[in-house]
Amino acid sequence: MSGTATPTPRRQATATLVRSTVVVAAIRGIDIGLSFLVSVLLANRFGTSGQLDAFFLARRTTVGFADAIRKLVGHIVMPSVVSKIDRGEHLSIHGLPRRVYVFVALFGLLTLVGTLVPSALVSAFAPGFAGERHDLTARMMAIMMPLLPVAVIGSLLVAVLQANRRYWLSEGTNIVQRAILVFVLAVAIPPLGIIAGAWTMLVSGIVGTAILFVGAWPIVRRRPESLLESQSGDDSEDGSQVGAQTGTGVSPAAALGGGVAAAIVLNAYFQACSLLDFAVASTTPAGGVAALEYGARLVSLVPGLLMSSLNTVLQPELVRAMQHPDPAEASKGLARFQRIAFFAQMPVSIGMMIGAQLMVTILFGHGAFDAHSIALATGTTAGYAAAAIFLAPMGAITLAIYADPRAPSLRNLLVIAIGGLAIRALMLAFAAPAYGAVGIAWAAAVSTLAAFALAQFVATRRFREFDMIIQLVDFARTALCGAVAAAGAYALWIFAPAPETTIARLLLLIAIGGVVVSLYIGAAILLHVPELAKARAILGGVAARKFKRRAA
Repeated sequence: MSGTATPTPRRQATATLVRSTVVVAAIRGIDIGLSFLVSVLLANRFGTSGQLDAFFLARRTTVGFADAIRKLVGHIVMPSVVSKIDRGEHLSIHGLPRRVYVFVALFGLLTLVGTLVPSALVSAFAPGFAGERHDLTARMMAIMMPLLPVAVIGSLLVAVLQANRRYWLSEGTNIVQRAILVFVLAVAIPPLGIIAGAWTMLVSGIVGTAILFVGAWPIVRRRPESLLESQSGDDSEDGSQVGAQTGTGVSPAAALGGGVAAAIVLNAYFQACSLLDFAVASTTPAGGVAALEYGARLVSLVPGLLMSSLNTVLQPELVRAMQHPDPAEASKGLARFQRIAFFAQMPVSIGMMIGAQLMVTILFGHGAFDAHSIALATGTTAGYAAAAIFLAPMGAITLAIYADPRAPSLRNLLVIAIGGLAIRALMLAFAAPAYGAVGIAWAAAVSTLAAFALAQFVATRRFREFDMIIQLVDFARTALCGAVAAAGAYALWIFAPAPETTIARLLLLIAIGGVVVSLYIGAAILLHVPELAKARAILGGVAARKFKRRAA
């Protein structure tokens, strides 16, 4: 009998989750580093000018839509892919549902329309643009429109790779695309102009999808004849696996998730919020759209990196948790993933809010990026960083509702989407005229908090076993830890000598981050936050295993 304790399945799952998140975060860290090199190059050349307004708006309405398409197709396909893998079934490109071909045709038609009449789309998505800004946006939008059908194909390949936990390939492709853009911006933008950036984004998107296809081909290349032969001898075994996996009351058909309409609502809501922000920003003075884009990009540096990495790993795991045959266990899975997202997001967003001015000045505060541009980007960065705190746990709720096979999800998601958009429009109508681009970002933060509260209410009505009282207590403890960390970091920001050089700003930014992390962890230890205890147990187990290997 071995004296070594066997890790529990839940602890093993948590350890796997942490390892996968670290891998994804490392890959995305490189990608975001290249992304910020792109932003720095653009800021040096254009500041917050009308040309950059046009480029970012065109990018939001093409590449932004492409990202939404990837998430949409991923939400539709992921439950089916995860279910097949967990039952031991083979994946094949020949077994794609017909609706996928409908998606490709639909977005191919939309690409044709956008390429032929881009001016109408600019009028719809940027009502405040006129003259040169309008025409330049229309030209770049027409160039980047083919990214929409390309995104459908790429998202199918990413879903297969992520469900097989091949994150290095599904995420690493972005690095190649970003490197191509960095090279062109560094070499060709001065002589060729901003239009070259649009062409480069189109080419890099096609190259990235080709890489994904090569990587996923060994998984999905099997033809139907070989599938029938390989599965004919395993019917009884597969049947038992299906029963064990789905359990009583959850059929394999039902385990595929919430359907196309629900997935469209789920992804259209988040995309509509972003487009609404930028449409309102187009009515502000020149530079408002660029400032909003810089704020969103800065938030993607650390808070966005963490949230996107968690979402990449959590999506298939949360789908598995929601398909558990016991509703109580499924509700516990939702609560667990939601707490993880909230606890992990809080300190990074706080550090980002307090250090926003330092980050903006260090990264963009040179060339054409003047003091006015710095002030605008600082305000938008702080606002979007605050919104990220509530966006992370809210995303867990909406995905859990969609993946829950026990009841239709469309009605619940419609309530969240319609309510959230109404709140956001109301807040933007109040804040944008008075405070411009900065007001838009902070209106997004307040409306995200309200939408999160609405989603939480919907979750308690749908998941009867979801213990809201315990969840609120955990949220309150995490928020208190965040308040302690914010107070300490803000005191350092106020009382520290004003930095005059880039090195001094960088050192102060590092010090603020260190204060936030140390005070946050210290408060979490004193308040016995469960997520920290789990992290300590995982790290302790890893250290113990390494020590035993060395001793052996």
